[in-house]
Amino acid sequence: MTLNVTPTVARTPQLLKAINGINYSWRIGNIFGVPTDLHWTFVFVPTIILYFAYIPGYGMNWQAAGWWSTIALLLFTFILIHELGHALVARDRGVKAERIILFPLGGGAYLPDQPKQLWAEVLVYAAGPLANIFVAIVAWIALLLRPDGELLIAYFLRLSGNIVVQPGILDQILGITLGVNLLLAAGNLLPAYPLDGGRILRALLRGPLGARKSTIVVTTLGLLFGLPLIWLGVELGDPLLACGAVFIILLSGMEYRNGWQRRRLAKTGSKLVLRVPGDTDLRVYMNETVGAVRQRFTASGWPVLPVFNQWNEQIGFVDTAVLEEESSSDEESIAPYCEAEFITAPPEEDLLSVTERIVAANVYGATVLGKRGKLVGYVFTNDVMEVLDNKYRRAWRQLTR
Repeated sequence: MTLNVTPTVARTPQLLKAINGINYSWRIGNIFGVPTDLHWTFVFVPTIILYFAYIPGYGMNWQAAGWWSTIALLLFTFILIHELGHALVARDRGVKAERIILFPLGGGAYLPDQPKQLWAEVLVYAAGPLANIFVAIVAWIALLLRPDGELLIAYFLRLSGNIVVQPGILDQILGITLGVNLLLAAGNLLPAYPLDGGRILRALLRGPLGARKSTIVVTTLGLLFGLPLIWLGVELGDPLLACGAVFIILLSGMEYRNGWQRRRLAKTGSKLVLRVPGDTDLRVYMNETVGAVRQRFTASGWPVLPVFNQWNEQIGFVDTAVLEEESSSDEESIAPYCEAEFITAPPEEDLLSVTERIVAANVYGATVLGKRGKLVGYVFTNDVMEVLDNKYRRAWRQLTR
């Protein structure tokens, strides 16, 4: 699965804290030049393996634990191959993956952009399933070369068939490789978001329908496919299938909401969240102390304040949360806590455009300038979040403080 990194809002302390908590991962290395991480949820994998290996009334079956560990390692490898397919083909098309992150039930290749050509975009999304198909073909050939190879293939692929064979350890590993990779390829090619098939379908529909309608189609299909898959997982007693289906539904809903948020911001002028200094001098200078700036934050109630140099030229912003979390003394200089970077925007620019430029620059906000460079006010990402706020976001912030 590929993940396009196009967030709607940028860096607020609350948002960063929530995102970092959810996406915490460990770097395991650069594989073919692609940074690769393990998601923190992998800590549950050993517990799950021991659970399946435990036999009531008998105790721990360590042979079974070793077998389930082998299966987990194989699944990890197949998912990694899938994501490398996306990342390496994207790099060949001029888009470098920021990283690959692996979850117990899947993974994602984080791509900052999409290829310019439609065929290249489709190829990037198809590369993951194609990589799994290639691995399945290798396993199929290897099984054919084994004694009773055709019967072994039928044994692993026709689960309801009455086929009597005695597969050895190597045969079982090859059979799992064949079956799981075919399943990964087929499952990911379903035309539903966020699966690769859904992304391919959205790319193909973007021309005739437009970005908004094509996204609605694939996210709706994500819901329509996800609900029956949950039922099927329950009926088959397969918790992995049911959890995967829930994952599809959740990401489809998040993508639909992201599109709704973008439309709302596009229809909103930046004046709605514009903070105007008025008669109060809110300027922070690099030679001031942390204590003095804290007093200015308290007096103004602003989450972010503009920072100036000795020539009264703005050079960036300072965030109150950063100050509270990182500074250790009121007597130290404010300089280490200032972000010496910002963007400017005209008053008539819509809030989506301003926010996207803030995100691209990775700064706290924008300085809004009118005619002849006259200061009009400031737009901060904290205030953009308020435009998109609802009771669920407020509850999440309370939980993550």
